[in-house]
Amino acid sequence: MTETIGERLKLLRKQHHFTQKQIAEYLEFQQGQIAKLENNQRKLKVSSLEKLCELYNCEEDYILKGIDDNSTHHIAFRSNVKDLNLNTIASMNKIIQNIEFLADITKDLEE
Repeated sequence: MTETIGERLKLLRKQHHFTQKQIAEYLEFQQGQIAKLENNQRKLKVSSLEKLCELYNCEEDYILKGIDDNSTHHIAFRSNVKDLNLNTIASMNKIIQNIEFLADITKDLEE
């Protein structure tokens, strides 16, 4: 059985130990809207998709189509601090992506 977008969103949220309430606040939604997204009762807007990709440090294709195993290819900033702002985590993930990109460039130059 193929995973749905909602199932992947729920999986990502749980892998990162976030609550629906935290994701709702991050996206400026009501908690019920997150439940509807995860149950495929609501469509994901592009702006929300982009923010979630930043937060989870994953590609849009993973959320939309299940393409790319995000757990093996990406390192995401995670914290056990429950009150850490998710915008801060998303910003840290951007830094991680830039570091990975620079490491790839350096590796290519060395070859």
